[in-house]
Amino acid sequence: MDAHVVNFKLVVSDLERSLAFYTGLFGFKEGARLEFCDPDVTEVVLEDATGASSLVLLQGAVMPVASVPGWAPLVVQVDDLAAARREIEEAGRELAFEPITVGPVSILMTADPDGHLVEVVAGELDGLQGAPAGQKIPHPVPQIHDRQ
Repeated sequence: MDAHVVNFKLVVSDLERSLAFYTGLFGFKEGARLEFCDPDVTEVVLEDATGASSLVLLQGAVMPVASVPGWAPLVVQVDDLAAARREIEEAGRELAFEPITVGPVSILMTADPDGHLVEVVAGELDGLQGAPAGQKIPHPVPQIHDRQ
């Protein structure tokens, strides 16, 4: 089977607050808004700048936000990590750790209003290389996995 990712769905506690976060900070554009009944659930499709990728925000009484969110970070790519950092901090958001560089890629993380991690990357993602077969390398930010 050949497959490709269609979208990423994220359950949020306050749809409008999360829409403001993702559209205001990362420039996603609101696409389709689906209102379901029996049970009441709302899905909003957000498209990235290319229109090729989408994030779907879901809210509904039967869809609780995970009690320990953030273990599957959403990853967004930007052209300028320093500018992204400034915008994140100007929006009153905290960084999960100081930005790091791993080979040709620079990375920072922040959290959305529900605590879901958003990994912001800049650089040549195609230039990343793994460790030689059978070898493990130290994680660049092991403390991120200590979240309770």
